Amino acid sequence: MKHGHKYSEEDILELLKEKKLSITGPRKLILKLLTAEHGPYTADEIFQKLPKGSCDKASIYRSLSQFVDKDIVQIAHLEKDVVHYEFNHPDDHHHHIVCRLCHKVEVIHDCGIERLERTLEKVGYTNVKHRLEMVGTCEKCNLNKNSRNG
Repeated sequence: MKHGHKYSEEDILELLKEKKLSITGPRKLILKLLTAEHGPYTADEIFQKLPKGSCDKASIYRSLSQFVDKDIVQIAHLEKDVVHYEFNHPDDHHHHIVCRLCHKVEVIHDCGIERLERTLEKVGYTNVKHRLEMVGTCEKCNLNKNSRNG
């Protein structure tokens, strides 16, 4: 299923079964959120977005940890000491850039590292993965900075 595909409740149940995870209310809600909205989100942001009283923070952290272990969710380190989570869409490999001033997060779909992964696999490495998160100053912040200095 490509990113943008609306995952149905049946898709989510099938994914949990495929990954041999028991089907619980919190797991279904978290996956429904992460498949419907791009993110990435912190655990606290996920907690805020879920219906009030639907699950506690401990369930969210526990579920996210299990999802990461099962490769359903991936971690993005976009800020120092803050972990963000997003659904690991199998057909939507991408990276992020974070503005160091306004903290806006943008998705980058161009990835030159995939060629390096294939080269490593040719020399015998298996299950090769990578993470790349970038920081910079966005155009809007650059314009604001230049207008203040000009």
